[in-house]
Amino acid sequence: MLRAARARLPGVELSAWSRSVGSRDAVKDIAVVHASPEAAVAGADCVVLAGPVDALPSLLQAINSALPAQVWVTDVGSTKRGVHAAAKRLLSRPGRFIGGHPMAGSERGGAAEGRADLLVGRPCIVTADDSTDPELPAKAEALWSGLGGKVVHLSPAEHDDAVAAISHLPHATACILAHLLSKGTPRLDLAAGGLRDTTRVAAGDPALWIPILLENADHLVPLLAGLEQASSELRAALANRDADAIGRYLTQARSFRQGLDRP
Repeated sequence: MLRAARARLPGVELSAWSRSVGSRDAVKDIAVVHASPEAAVAGADCVVLAGPVDALPSLLQAINSALPAQVWVTDVGSTKRGVHAAAKRLLSRPGRFIGGHPMAGSERGGAAEGRADLLVGRPCIVTADDSTDPELPAKAEALWSGLGGKVVHLSPAEHDDAVAAISHLPHATACILAHLLSKGTPRLDLAAGGLRDTTRVAAGDPALWIPILLENADHLVPLLAGLEQASSELRAALANRDADAIGRYLTQARSFRQGLDRP
């Protein structure tokens, strides 16, 4: 976000804080880097929390007393019900919080991996609840569209339901495949793009993903049960040497995948 703001929002003053020395060093050429989160938010018009979802409550608590009166706060977390609840509980002015989640990124973490074009054309979800001040959805939309994103407005509950299927389940599935293969002795020297493509996101930082999966477990557990059922259907078709059933299974999967590439 800092790199995109520097490239696309000329004249905006950028401040940053990170617990990571490496991340602070990586952005010192594009933002004023501060020694504490409280110092970073002093005088701000907008504050963006970009950390693991289980760290957001402590960040909200840390900055609460330092927030200017008219500032608004958002985040980039992958779950939304938890951070909205934390904002209601911890902020003196909870109406000044609105959730955000850019559907962009990679398995590579850290500020050094940031790219100014990462958000361009990507869905950026904005989540408001019954306590959100009425002018904030428009402010959040202006921010994300200014950084190149395509804004979608959802409730926190709608967001968590949606991303369980399109983000959290794919991540869990990649981890299941990588976990399974790690227990054997596959000829990885022969592996081509298929294995790399299907396991790419499993390289994500576990410290980031553990709280995401836990916070959205109520949506993810039924989806994983569905994954087990889908796996058992293919297993049964193979065990029965049922070419017709296998064909129907693969055709449905192919049709779904091809649909992802259509505009």
